[in-house]
Amino acid sequence: MSGIILAMVGWGLGGFFNGIAGFGAALVAMPILACGIDMALAVPCAGLMVLALNVQMAWSYRQHLVTTGIRPLLVGALPGALAGALLLRFVSESGLRLGLGLLLLCYGLWGLYSRRLQRRNVHAVWGMLAGFFSTSFGTAYGINGPPLAVYLSMRGGTQSETKAALGVFFIVSGLFIVAAQALAGVHSLQAVMLFASALPAVLLGGWAGIRFSAGVNDVNFHRALHIMLLLMGANMVRLSIS
Repeated sequence: MSGIILAMVGWGLGGFFNGIAGFGAALVAMPILACGIDMALAVPCAGLMVLALNVQMAWSYRQHLVTTGIRPLLVGALPGALAGALLLRFVSESGLRLGLGLLLLCYGLWGLYSRRLQRRNVHAVWGMLAGFFSTSFGTAYGINGPPLAVYLSMRGGTQSETKAALGVFFIVSGLFIVAAQALAGVHSLQAVMLFASALPAVLLGGWAGIRFSAGVNDVNFHRALHIMLLLMGANMVRLSIS
């Protein structure tokens, strides 16, 4: 019972933050879940939770979807999910966290001083790389937001356009991640039951975050997005050297 309460609290807060920023639910929830839930149970549960949250977000922002740049993301998503299932066999988790953390720190600092909100063309290669790394990190660690957030901030656009693109891509990548985890044998009846128990809390948190973000203008949204990338980068560097 304590594990279910912990999951409800963690994913409720994660859903609220996800509704505001458009991503990051697992980054908020997973440290809370780690206080009392085995990661072998928490990671597959995270894949299902994030998938449910992004169905909610994509539906909420469906009228603002701009499909430009989405196809390259999808091209990179499937091989990324397959790579993620093998990632920990060949590369240390600390090395991956350090590399990604430094990248996010550099990009977050740059983004704070480059606040162009208009949409612009980004080469398809960057989209494929973002899709690949998003699903590979999501499959291996349950965290798939940072690479996609970097790509979409490069593409530019309004808060609603960014969240619509995040939601749609995360639905597709989430299906790949859940399937790859299932093929790797990490899912269990216990993980599904934990997901079902905490699902109302995460959807309520997501709804509250979406409502709250309606009062945030696009400039502040993009500023918060890059500050979030900075914080995530610093946390990943800290974890890699601790």
